[in-house]
Amino acid sequence: MKAISFFSKSLLALLLVAAVSCNKDDDFIPADLSEFFRLKSFEVAVEPESRTVKVLFQVTDYYDKGAAALDKNDFIVTENNGNIDSEADLRVGRSSIPFSLRTVLLLDITRSVEGLVPQIKSAAKSLIQQKLPEQEIAIYTFDAGTVEVQSFSKEKEALLNAVDGIPETGLVNSTNLYGAVIDVADLWEDNYSIDGIVDGSLIIFTDGRHNATPAIKLSDALDALGNRRAYVAALNSPDLDEGALQSLAKISDRYFKADDIAGLGQMFLDIQNEIQSLSSSIYFLYYQSPISDPRPYENDLKIEVKNNANIGGDSRIIETFNSEGFGG
Repeated sequence: MKAISFFSKSLLALLLVAAVSCNKDDDFIPADLSEFFRLKSFEVAVEPESRTVKVLFQVTDYYDKGAAALDKNDFIVTENNGNIDSEADLRVGRSSIPFSLRTVLLLDITRSVEGLVPQIKSAAKSLIQQKLPEQEIAIYTFDAGTVEVQSFSKEKEALLNAVDGIPETGLVNSTNLYGAVIDVADLWEDNYSIDGIVDGSLIIFTDGRHNATPAIKLSDALDALGNRRAYVAALNSPDLDEGALQSLAKISDRYFKADDIAGLGQMFLDIQNEIQSLSSSIYFLYYQSPISDPRPYENDLKIEVKNNANIGGDSRIIETFNSEGFGG
């Protein structure tokens, strides 16, 4: 009995240690998720002549969706453990940075959707009607092959006309899904820098699975996508390969499924809203540093959101910058 008791106590102690070790900051779920923010730094740069410090970064919420409504009063900026005061002329705004928002719309028009193409086109046009002025959209269709319907364009009328021209009959019974993803994956390269931003997304619509050739695999499509962002708008059907499509989306919140064609339009609008929100959550913050010593020195910089409920490592930005030439 003593041996059993000792074993039970030892097991309980191990379980308690495991529970404590698993209680990481990232597992913490605050009561008010509206005050939870994640910060990711893209670039820090300086202009020595004006002693300007510039930071490009992104703010997302608990679910990794864009937090787009913050302004300079929502941020706490600390330089070498001292708060930046009003004399630093702190500003937030990226109007001075060239910005390109690129969206590739990849539509399945195989025989399984014959009869539904008018609704698919209507859903695509709803998305186009909601595009941002700076948003460039390219439209491609696929069956056994991939067809460019419209190259990147900001012109809403050109995009709508291109959608109208998508064929509705004589469709092919072959779905080269992975090949189509590979064909369009290199249409843009994401870039997040103070010199220019390119923020791209791929939207895939399909109701089936890859069946055109076994020579192209899911891993090939994933390799082609790399770190590029992909959304999947899936129409429920007996042939739907949800596992593969969820892998292409990578994040569960970027996989959307409609049980019938009537839900496709709202699905496209939801995806467009996600794209716009993430785009607007990229912030450019800059201020004039109080440092006036031109000698080279590595300075600590910290950016936080006020009253942030996040206690994890991504709750703040911690960077350094060299103040060589400041005040010179």
